[in-house]
Amino acid sequence: MEPAGSNIKLMIESRIENVSLVGEAVRGIANALSLDELSCYQLELCVVEAVSNATKHAYHSEQGHPVEVDVLLFRDRITFKISDQGDSLKSPKVKLLRFDPQNLETVPESGMGLPIMHALMDEVSYETVSGRNILTMSKYLRKQGPSV
Repeated sequence: MEPAGSNIKLMIESRIENVSLVGEAVRGIANALSLDELSCYQLELCVVEAVSNATKHAYHSEQGHPVEVDVLLFRDRITFKISDQGDSLKSPKVKLLRFDPQNLETVPESGMGLPIMHALMDEVSYETVSGRNILTMSKYLRKQGPSV
């Protein structure tokens, strides 16, 4: 399906302090689409987590590498493609997290990013193509009813 609007490309250097810039941009895009506050937050959270993972894990927190975020706007959804040229994800399968949310000592300190992305986004996929790792996440947009 062809995008209904503009495609937006964001690129940052793999510095953890740059990740918040992507979050601000995603929040601005979500607000421009008139998404509700919760949806804006969820999109920002998922994209920030993905860009953080590329910086920390693909590039091992080494600065000076590109992390790209392509934002594709369709009539029925928004899609984010986060890509890097670092080490690929060893196992893109989502592991079931087992912990008691009432007991903070049982909450994992890491490994929650992919489960969160899968829980909040409608579609999530990961692939490595010609040395480029691409995490694609889509969120379907709710149809706006007619104004009264």
